[in-house]
Amino acid sequence: MSGMRLWPDSIAGRTLVLLFTGLILTVALSLSVYQLDLFHGKGWDRTFRNLQRIAIIASLMDRASPEARFAWLPALDEPGLSVMWEPHTKPPPMRRDGMSRHLARDVRVMSEPYGPVRVEAGYPIGNPTASGWTSRAPVEVWIALSDQSWLRFVVSGEEIGGLWSLRVALSGGLFIAGVAALGVWASRRVTAPLTRFALAAQRLGANVDSPPLREEGPGEIRLAARAFNDMQARIRRLIEDRTLMLAAISHDLRTALTRLRFRTEFIADPAQRRKAVADLDQMQAMLQSTLVFARDDAADEPVTRLDLAMLLQSLCDDLHDAGKVAIYEGPRHLNYEGCAVSLRRAFANLIDNALTYGREAVVSLTRLDDGVEIAVGDRGPGIPASLREKVFVPFFRLEPSRSRETGGVGLGLAVARAVLRRHGGEIALEDRPGGGLLVRVVLPGADATPL
Repeated sequence: MSGMRLWPDSIAGRTLVLLFTGLILTVALSLSVYQLDLFHGKGWDRTFRNLQRIAIIASLMDRASPEARFAWLPALDEPGLSVMWEPHTKPPPMRRDGMSRHLARDVRVMSEPYGPVRVEAGYPIGNPTASGWTSRAPVEVWIALSDQSWLRFVVSGEEIGGLWSLRVALSGGLFIAGVAALGVWASRRVTAPLTRFALAAQRLGANVDSPPLREEGPGEIRLAARAFNDMQARIRRLIEDRTLMLAAISHDLRTALTRLRFRTEFIADPAQRRKAVADLDQMQAMLQSTLVFARDDAADEPVTRLDLAMLLQSLCDDLHDAGKVAIYEGPRHLNYEGCAVSLRRAFANLIDNALTYGREAVVSLTRLDDGVEIAVGDRGPGIPASLREKVFVPFFRLEPSRSRETGGVGLGLAVARAVLRRHGGEIALEDRPGGGLLVRVVLPGADATPL
């Protein structure tokens, strides 16, 4: 789903959601209990007295004459409770809530000793003081008399009380806001080491010589950071040992190959001498390719700002000058940060493969929202879908078109993918429309901007 995520993906986000949910529920329940206790405590005596007055006044006014009713009205008013007789007016449309319904029910109960009564209670629609979510708005109680006239009581919200008030709501909101701010700060502080841990893991995948992770934060995070740094140090030592071993092997093998090449000069048969020299050249090429692949030159190569478009253009131009069909399509300039030598070697391998097996190489460069895409297409026989992953395995060669005679030693694609993955990219093989193979490379990098 591409829409807004209801459940955050980060630990900090999930912690905040759980914290806010529990906090809001706890505050709402606590304030409700507090207000309910207040309503049944301090406010209940006052509310009960008002209910008694309403019931008694309604009973007396029902038995009084119209003249007596008008005469009594001024004496019945008191702070918080107004009484009016409506001989010709009926209750207007009113909005009702839980408080007004409870008030109407309580008035009926208090009036039962004097006989059944019809009671309407609520907030008149259009009354600007009836805010609806606060109990401070006055409530009107209409009681029908036996002569079809009505008594109208206006009860102040202060006299009724309620579960919620503006003051309580503001207090609860300020409390939640304060705790929320503290929660945001605390969650970010606690999860910051995890974020650094994840970034360090990404850096290690691209460069084993990246700076070690700072060992700070909670004990568990410090322990994980220490283990991560130890792992990085062991990987670095393994690579250094491998490089030293390869250097020693390279020296010994080169010495042996040099002696063999010298001895071929004593082979009398010219045909056999040419075959021996060809075998030695092939062994030399295999040795050189293997050393380049295993040495991992990019580990020590610094990341620099380069013009990726010019790099691809220069590769195509050099091949075009040599009589090859190599075409570049894309912007004239495009900035990118990476290892220039390694990237040049990777794309050179891809273009050489396209020319060797597909007669032409069409290289395109496209700017993406979060990086760049490079495609290298040819018109060769292509690669079966079942073998498109195997061709990235070192020394794997397709037969017969990609044999040792017509191709390399099976390291070109392996070297290219290793370099591209060290840059955080990926490579995929596809069928090219119209026939042939299309090698699609995607490199991340928000700094990739056309010039």
